Amino acid sequence: MQSYSRYFPSDPAASGWGWRILDTGRQQIAPQAKYPDAEHPLSYLFDSDGRRSLDEFQIVFIEAGSGIFESEKIPKMQVSAGSVLLIFPGEWHRYHPTPNTGWREAWVGFRGADATRVMHQFFQSKRAVLQTQHPQEITGLFDRLLHWAHQEIAGRDQIAASHIPLILAFLKADQAELTQPHNSDAAIVQRAKAAMLQQLDKRSDLTALAQQLGCSYSRFRFAFKRETGHAPREFENHIKLNRSRDLLQHHHLSVSETADALGFNSVYYFSRAFKRAFGSSPTEWLKTHQQQSK
Repeated sequence: MQSYSRYFPSDPAASGWGWRILDTGRQQIAPQAKYPDAEHPLSYLFDSDGRRSLDEFQIVFIEAGSGIFESEKIPKMQVSAGSVLLIFPGEWHRYHPTPNTGWREAWVGFRGADATRVMHQFFQSKRAVLQTQHPQEITGLFDRLLHWAHQEIAGRDQIAASHIPLILAFLKADQAELTQPHNSDAAIVQRAKAAMLQQLDKRSDLTALAQQLGCSYSRFRFAFKRETGHAPREFENHIKLNRSRDLLQHHHLSVSETADALGFNSVYYFSRAFKRAFGSSPTEWLKTHQQQSK
């Protein structure tokens, strides 16, 4: 994997957006390799004690491997794949991969009025190490954020920054799930949603899923309807159709490839469901969207 990082110059047009992206990247650190990469700006490097303090928020997602994290408010602890490190401005911290494993990390640094409000209202620096239950979704959001960070278009910074609150929303959902009784209706629905999101290429066996979650199908369906307003199959189709627009637009899959990637029985059924949801066929929607983007 090729490492990538970008540090954004000040953009007056983005100052009032509420979320301002400052830097982002992804890097693979091989076992025994030096860390961090000396190519980062000096203000981002760790000092002789292995510490640093930033004037921005950061989200650091450990996608693979393991390592160590320590901060002003958190004693030294081990982190591993799926761990998310939240960095708060003005607080010293240090982290690094374990020499015998290395790691792959993705990160984004940010500021802004809305960012500050959300970070202080919903997260705490004394609980700055989280274990996400949605690693595939977080990875996908970083994929898209980094895609837009590469682009040289008007509004690039705002488009890239829009992925930050989505990442934080998943982390907040993880926290809420941990505080719910494991067998409550809300917890069952949260776990069902996570299972659906992790296998969008398949049509879920809802009866089997209910059994895995430790409840009857009738309770599962009732809980799902009450918590989401949708029946389980309706909800699954909804998230698949939303994902299909991303596959068509950003991954450049054909209509048939998109239908197959999302586990639809046929292109006809996929196209009919797409048109019912969005008012036009996949081909028509993509053509209109491409024209509007020119």
